[in-house]
Amino acid sequence: MVPNLQMLFGNFFDDPKIADKFLERYAEDNIAKIKQNNTGGIFNSVLNPLEAAMIPFKAELGDVDTSETQLLGKTQTVDGFIAGFKTFMKDNYINIAGKLGGDKVPAFAEFYPKGKTEYTNITKTKMPTIMSRLKTAATNNSAALGATLTAQLQGFKAQWETARSTQLDKKAALKTNRTDRSMARVTVEMCLLAVVRFVANKYVADVEKCSMFFNFSLLFGVHHTGKGDTPVTPAG
Repeated sequence: MVPNLQMLFGNFFDDPKIADKFLERYAEDNIAKIKQNNTGGIFNSVLNPLEAAMIPFKAELGDVDTSETQLLGKTQTVDGFIAGFKTFMKDNYINIAGKLGGDKVPAFAEFYPKGKTEYTNITKTKMPTIMSRLKTAATNNSAALGATLTAQLQGFKAQWETARSTQLDKKAALKTNRTDRSMARVTVEMCLLAVVRFVANKYVADVEKCSMFFNFSLLFGVHHTGKGDTPVTPAG
C-alpha cells in the first residue's frame, strides 16, 4: 500500500469541514490528554506553544460569536419588517379600496392583484418585486390615496432595501469569518500537527498508544467516544 503523503506530511487540520469550534474542542481535549501524561514535562516542547496559540484563537472565536449574535439581530429586523408590512397591507385593504373606488376597479388590482393572500404568504424572494410594484402603484394613484398613505406605501421599498442590505452585508462578513482561515487558526493547526508528530516519534509504530492521545472524532459534528478518551501511561 502506498502511504497517503498528504496525511503523512500535509496539514490535515485545514479540512473545510472542520469548523473553528470543532477544532477548538479537539485542541482542548488534546491539551488535557497531554497534561494528564506530562510526567517530568516530557511534552512541554509541544504543549506550551499549543496553549499559547489557543489564546488568540479563542479570542477570535469570541468575535465570530458576536457576529452570529449580530446576524440574528439583523435577521429579526428583516423578519420584523416583513411581519409589519403584512399587517399594514391587511389592515389597509378596506382603506385602500375605499379611496380608489372599490375592490373591483383596475387601480385596486395594482395593489392587490391576488387579493390579501399574496401578502399573507409573502417571502423574502418575492419582496423586491412587490416593493417595486407597490411604489409604482402608490405613485400612479397618489391623488386618490392622499399624501400620508401614498408616502407610507412608497416608503416601504426603501425601508426593505435598507433592512435587507444590512442583513446581507452581515452575512457576507460572517461567511468570511467562517471560510477564511485566520492566522490564529493556522497557528493552532501547526501546533496540533507538531503534537501528532511528536507523539508518533516518541511511540514509533505503536498505533494503539499513539491513538490514545487523540480523539479525532471531535473535529467533526458527530462525536463517538473511543480510545481517545483513555488515559495514557507514558513510556519510560
